[in-house]
Amino acid sequence: MLLFTFIALSTTAQGVFSNKTNAALKKVIEDYPNHFSNIKGDRISSAELESDYKSKVVIPGSVNCTLTQYNKDAAYSWKCELFTSADFEKAKSSFSDLYNEIHNTIIKVEGEKPVILNGQYEVPEKDKQQTIIFFHFLPAAGIIKKLNVELEMILDNGIWKITLQVNDERAKSEVRSLKSEI
Repeated sequence: MLLFTFIALSTTAQGVFSNKTNAALKKVIEDYPNHFSNIKGDRISSAELESDYKSKVVIPGSVNCTLTQYNKDAAYSWKCELFTSADFEKAKSSFSDLYNEIHNTIIKVEGEKPVILNGQYEVPEKDKQQTIIFFHFLPAAGIIKKLNVELEMILDNGIWKITLQVNDERAKSEVRSLKSEI
């Protein structure tokens, strides 16, 4: 009985750092110093200020994973749509599960010290159309401190969508700039 309990507890502890969302996120962040070149697949579309590519890193069960290159500053953003549903409670549950998979992820970028991905959980509310969790790196040092990681749940035309995004600071400012031009 004691042996069974020990095995069950050790399996549970390993699961926190071995899930597929966690593994994919690690690959994306670890490729940041390479401008995501190792995860950039075929071009999907191109516009004057940005080009979208299929991501070679895909989270199993996701709807869509893309990489965007903003031409103005050679900034990059990786985005993965993880879940869609018209049912708020299902979306809320998935959002919580995904947060738990991502929170406390340990990442080691080549040439850098290991960091932990940390963020404060926010409970989605049905009357609030958007909930975003901003993750940060502990300690925030080196090249990794230029990255933003966000988990978002948003209501879009009656459908709740959950996305995971990794982008550098320049990409974030590019997105704001493009939105203001529209």
